[in-house]
Amino acid sequence: MSSKYHFVVRRVHSLLGLLPIGLFLAFHLTLNILATNSPERYEKVINTMRGTPGIFVVELVVIFLPILFHAVYGLIVVYGGGVNTLRYQYARNWYYLLQRITGIITLIFVAYHVFTLRVDGATAQATVTALTNFVKTPFGLVFYIVGVLSAIFHFANGLWAFLITWGITIGPRSQKVSTWFCSGVFVILSAVALKTLAQLLA
Repeated sequence: MSSKYHFVVRRVHSLLGLLPIGLFLAFHLTLNILATNSPERYEKVINTMRGTPGIFVVELVVIFLPILFHAVYGLIVVYGGGVNTLRYQYARNWYYLLQRITGIITLIFVAYHVFTLRVDGATAQATVTALTNFVKTPFGLVFYIVGVLSAIFHFANGLWAFLITWGITIGPRSQKVSTWFCSGVFVILSAVALKTLAQLLA
């Protein structure tokens, strides 16, 4: 791939990781809390979404195709070793490696999650029951924790890289601030996910 096309594709890949995939992740985690706290409200939200005209097209264009592109190009980057144009400090080299590892884990987790838990027409209670039964098995518990934390890390660290890729954080000070901000995003979303898990196991 020429440097010109790589420049464009890499930025599209980075942008899609934030919009809409990252926002969808945050929305999904919040919706999971709603499902365990108030199945009635969750059911109302889901039914409203399902009743929206053209919702399938919206989900296809706004969620599934961006995820597919992000995943495919991400695998190409992992297979090819990526193009590390930044001279990272030692810690950032580990983050660079973890970004790729968590990307693969997240892809497996999302694929499994979609094919086993996303059932059209399923009620909120049926969804919660299926997820509860899954996480109460040793494999399910470990798989859920590793999968959801990998997805959150991949998003939070990807957000840090996005800010650099798009020239928003250039200097050391701005990158340090963004590190703290993205770490906060990871902690908050992880707390939401683990709270949902605790409610499922209660």
